[in-house]
Amino acid sequence: MRPIALRAIQRVPRVVIWETTTACNFRCLHCELSAGARRGDELSTDEALSVCDSLADLGCEQCNVSGGEPLLRRDWPQICQRLAARRIRVSLISNGSLIDADLVSRAADHGVRGFALSLDGLRATHDRVRVWHGGDSAFDAVVAAARHVKQAKLALAVITHISRWNLDQMTALHSLLRELDTDMWQVQLGLPLGRLREIETPYMIQPTQLPQVAQLLSQLIQSGPRPLIRVTDTIGYYTACEPVLRGIGGVWTGCYAGILTLGIESNGDVKGCSCLPREFTAGNLRQRPLAEIWADESRFAYNTDWQESSLTGACATCPYRRVCRAGCTCLAYSVTGSIYENPYCLHRVLNMRPST
Repeated sequence: MRPIALRAIQRVPRVVIWETTTACNFRCLHCELSAGARRGDELSTDEALSVCDSLADLGCEQCNVSGGEPLLRRDWPQICQRLAARRIRVSLISNGSLIDADLVSRAADHGVRGFALSLDGLRATHDRVRVWHGGDSAFDAVVAAARHVKQAKLALAVITHISRWNLDQMTALHSLLRELDTDMWQVQLGLPLGRLREIETPYMIQPTQLPQVAQLLSQLIQSGPRPLIRVTDTIGYYTACEPVLRGIGGVWTGCYAGILTLGIESNGDVKGCSCLPREFTAGNLRQRPLAEIWADESRFAYNTDWQESSLTGACATCPYRRVCRAGCTCLAYSVTGSIYENPYCLHRVLNMRPST
């Protein structure tokens, strides 16, 4: 039986993140995918176009075309055009290094409605994180890309991993994004996967820093309507600032991987969320049609058949456990090796603090 928070929800993969290639011209230190070289078994153009049709048939509304660097895949215009033709809103997630005015115009001609650009700090920090072999400043490149997107009147989103390296730069970044007329700023914690596990200098925010993160984000959200700040599933939950972090009246209602979201890898592997590691692969598009993979709820049992009795630690006794379900599934698993306990919980940190 599905958990309480999911019983009234119709399973439709409304939002899909499609990692169309692992090829990348960057070697970002925190890359969960360890992107760089192209997979030898990447989906062909014909296979990719078939995926577009399958997504439309399942009711997909938004597809974020990602990588690696998706612009290194030569047929990205065809993929975007097919998605758009099937009435799916298309965004490209890019590091910005290959974007100029002509590319933005070409993207718009092929149905792309917006770009999401990665920005992980001010110049020195961003260039330190986003290693660009053979290029100049990755920071300058992404800022220039943002200006090209806005000049073309496409939607501009920026994605930032909050870390120990950039926490003190978030206010300055917010000012920069206002200057760039950014529409939406997505902020999230990095996951200890891929190259992030190899960073020798402490990078990830520690749970004890979550109150500082939440307070800062709350202040930035309340400072004005633009850019719209979207706090992802990795940050929260259940404190006085929750309605601010998730929007007035909003509250964390648990992970929706395999319920309302879907991730597709460049070789056709399907997961409920693109951030989930390979252990959560539900099937492969070369072996089974997407509709069949999606229809088989047992493939997404971490949500469709979630077990409250398996919760451990503080999550087992939390009053919000039946709705929260240990927070972000990807973060919980990557930190603890289990989906049933999550130390990255604001409510947990604040309640464990000694009284003064």
